[in-house]
Amino acid sequence: MRETPEDLRRLQELLERSIGRAGEFLRSSFRMPEHSLSAEQLANHLRGIRNVALATVTQRGEPRVAPTGALFYRGAFHIPTVAAAARARHVARRPAVSLTYYEGSALAIIAHGRAALIPAGEPEFEALNELYISSGGQDIRAWGEAVYLRIDPDVLYTFALYPDRFPG
Repeated sequence: MRETPEDLRRLQELLERSIGRAGEFLRSSFRMPEHSLSAEQLANHLRGIRNVALATVTQRGEPRVAPTGALFYRGAFHIPTVAAAARARHVARRPAVSLTYYEGSALAIIAHGRAALIPAGEPEFEALNELYISSGGQDIRAWGEAVYLRIDPDVLYTFALYPDRFPG
């Protein structure tokens, strides 16, 4: 786990606030909070590169969703890409995003919030890139003008069919 105690505290507070903000139907269908994961369970499970669906917004307000790899680091999802990619251009102008990670019907994680660009040369970029490479990815600087998109969620919902199977 690469999260500090402060990262885990912030993440746990976000998870708890999100449960409080969830609508009645979502709370019922995700069986919150009994089937929600804790910050530690989430951080322990989301190691390595994970395939997620990331939704961004075009200039005309149209949603665009596409699969991509992601890292969970310091309590947030990070997407490797290049500045010229459509998703990076969308985020630079309209940072609203949604992200979904799921494993069949046994696990779902949904984040709605904003994305921030982290360009090469920033200390956070270097740490992310080292983690990406050590997780089986390549140095994304080989792709072009490399950036990571950090997802800063306003809400983060989790559902685990069997939450006791996720170590915390």
